[in-house]
Amino acid sequence: MKLAQLLRAEERLDKSEAWEFQWHGNQFLRQGSQTLGAHLMDLEKNLSALTETTREHAERIAQLALSNEDLRKANEDLRKDNEDLKLSNEDLKLSNEDLQSRLREFQRDRNETKLRRDEVEGRLQFLEGINTLQNTPRTCQSLADLGVTTTGIYSVDPDGVLVGDPPIKVFCDMETDPVSTIVLHDAMDEDAVVDRCDRPGCFGRNVTYNASMTQMVALIDRSQSCDQKIRYGCLSAALSTGGATQYAWWVDRHGQPQYYWHGWNATEHTCACGLTESCIDNNLLCNCDAEAPQWESDSGTITNETALPITQLRFGGLQFEGQRANFTLGGLVCRGEASSGKAVQGGVSRAEHPAESCSTLRRAGNGHTGFHLVERNGRLDVVRCRMDLSETDPEFQVETGVRIAEHPVYFNAYRKNSWSQTGKISFEGTELNVGNATDPSSGVFTAPADGIYEFRYHFRNSHHYQSEVVLRRNEQIQERLYTSGGSNTIGGSYLLELKRGDKVDLYLSSGAIQSVRFEGFLLYPVWNDEWNEL
Repeated sequence: MKLAQLLRAEERLDKSEAWEFQWHGNQFLRQGSQTLGAHLMDLEKNLSALTETTREHAERIAQLALSNEDLRKANEDLRKDNEDLKLSNEDLKLSNEDLQSRLREFQRDRNETKLRRDEVEGRLQFLEGINTLQNTPRTCQSLADLGVTTTGIYSVDPDGVLVGDPPIKVFCDMETDPVSTIVLHDAMDEDAVVDRCDRPGCFGRNVTYNASMTQMVALIDRSQSCDQKIRYGCLSAALSTGGATQYAWWVDRHGQPQYYWHGWNATEHTCACGLTESCIDNNLLCNCDAEAPQWESDSGTITNETALPITQLRFGGLQFEGQRANFTLGGLVCRGEASSGKAVQGGVSRAEHPAESCSTLRRAGNGHTGFHLVERNGRLDVVRCRMDLSETDPEFQVETGVRIAEHPVYFNAYRKNSWSQTGKISFEGTELNVGNATDPSSGVFTAPADGIYEFRYHFRNSHHYQSEVVLRRNEQIQERLYTSGGSNTIGGSYLLELKRGDKVDLYLSSGAIQSVRFEGFLLYPVWNDEWNEL
């Protein structure tokens, strides 16, 4: 019975353990299933993430593949561009070498051109110098007598052609009667201020002219009349205190002080208003001497030709702040031409005693570097004087090989009436025919000696004609002037090298002209014994 109970108890125990085991197994299975499900969900999430990442990587790889292809193509393009650049660089090298070669050739040509230009300019300056020496008129009146009517700057040679100092530049006023020759200077400013100083003549202004003193004196001697205007503006600033103290004066060409401010009275202090008794104070001889508290002035014209030109101005007496002064000095103005008596009143002409060398020119006061004429054996030789060098320097006097005769040749022929006949043009007369080498009736100039000649001609065309006038040497055309119609004037200037006996004329080859002027002169001759026969 106990065994049965034990067996039943054991059976009940086995069933209880089996159920408990089953329950625990089911619990384990449920827990494992839940854990596995969670793991599966995590795996699915991870797989989904990996799938998305793989897709993104695939897209990225595709993009990189495209970029790589683009880079490959770009690299290929760069390679081609590099090849092109290499070729271009080679072309540039060749072009650069060509340009350098052309530049060297250009530089050689430029240097050669410069040498030729310098040579031509030197020869031109030489010819101009010789032309100026031989043909420069003495005054503006001489220019006007040759038919020049335009006011302006010209070269004149008052002391004589081929001798003395070099020609000078002057202002020719062709509108005055007689014509005015005006020598300008470096103090031409209007109302130039006088610096304040209290002592008499303490302010000085030297006057430098565009001419040597020798030339200005010669101009005065050759002119009908000469004068120089001066004006002094003043504010409480006197020229003189009643004659007791002279605060101002001008210096004449001899270095002497002068106290008159108008006319030629060299003995006393006076102004223009004092001579006409029209000063603001009738007891004084100048307006400025009244020391008025307002601006006044004294203007005058110095006519004493033995004192002109004015070489220096001196002013002073400006002691106080309220005192002011200024001045205006005109150029040396000479009019017309004097009679022969006045022109030679100084004695023997310098033309009779030309210089013998650059040294004698320097000792005579000529410090101008350039081409000069010196006398040798009855002729004039052209030499270049370097006045800036010592007389012992071999370059001080340089021979040019050109010799100039003392027999000038110059003509100025005119025809005022019309000419329509084809052929050589004849003239009605000559204004000048120095050397008598021109026959106006035949229109022919015959060269008196070998040399370089300059010819100028101009003509006025007749209406409705196409006209041509040619310059001929020995009946051979040298130059042409042509006008296509209308009443207009045309002209030109030409150089010809002539032999003695060569004939030069003007020839109307077509059309008709209203008037014509023909002039020529010997620029410089080739010296030979023929000149001794002239």
